[in-house]
Amino acid sequence: MISSFRKFLLLCCAVLTSSLHAGETLEYEGGRYHLYRVDKADWGRLQLAWLGDDGTPLRDFNGLSRQVNAHGRRLLFATNAGIYEHGPRPCGLTICAGKELVPLNLNAGAGNFFLKPNGVFYLDAATGAGVMEAEEYAKSGLHPRLATQSGPLLMRKGVIHPAFRANSPNKRLRNAVGVRKKGGQIVFVMSDRDDSVKGRVTFHQLTQLFLHLGCEDALFLDGDISQMVVNPKADATFISNTFAGMFFVEEPR
Repeated sequence: MISSFRKFLLLCCAVLTSSLHAGETLEYEGGRYHLYRVDKADWGRLQLAWLGDDGTPLRDFNGLSRQVNAHGRRLLFATNAGIYEHGPRPCGLTICAGKELVPLNLNAGAGNFFLKPNGVFYLDAATGAGVMEAEEYAKSGLHPRLATQSGPLLMRKGVIHPAFRANSPNKRLRNAVGVRKKGGQIVFVMSDRDDSVKGRVTFHQLTQLFLHLGCEDALFLDGDISQMVVNPKADATFISNTFAGMFFVEEPR
């Protein structure tokens, strides 16, 4: 027989996790995607990490999971954040738990990160969740709890990046994050790693998906290295990879 106290604990756990979304799979205009949503009520549970407790990069989901487990918790969701350079070190703005670890990068350069306009995804209890151009963010005066900079900016206020073409032959594995205009829901999207046809999409396809999902602001995170996991087993071993920042949601074990 389960004691009344244990029943109470089980009920508390059910309430704690009930509002969180499970992963979704969606096909849209030739692409196949995996989605994870974070409602406004759960904004406080979304975190961003780059460095471990010892100050060194966590590097991948295995490192992240070990740290989460060491704190007596387990991963519910994880995906890589913005593009990084040698280290691994984020190429641009990285704010974790309210602390700026890497400053905003407004430099010019080659590669997706510098395909202007690039942008920043940010989240704070007071200012909410959002995506804006990097130069716009520099003038905003925001001091969010977490933020990542990457590029290119898929769209801002429903306006698609001017470099994107519907007939582009450049189809790759890609992940991104957007914010729904209605309700502020955060939507993480990754094209299907295992589907070599539908899982390889253009920037234009990816942006059209976010419009379909009700987002007018969205930011590309990274390409071929990208991963997303939802509700992994507690003892899961993940594909060896290299990331800098990683978004995640955890819960007590």
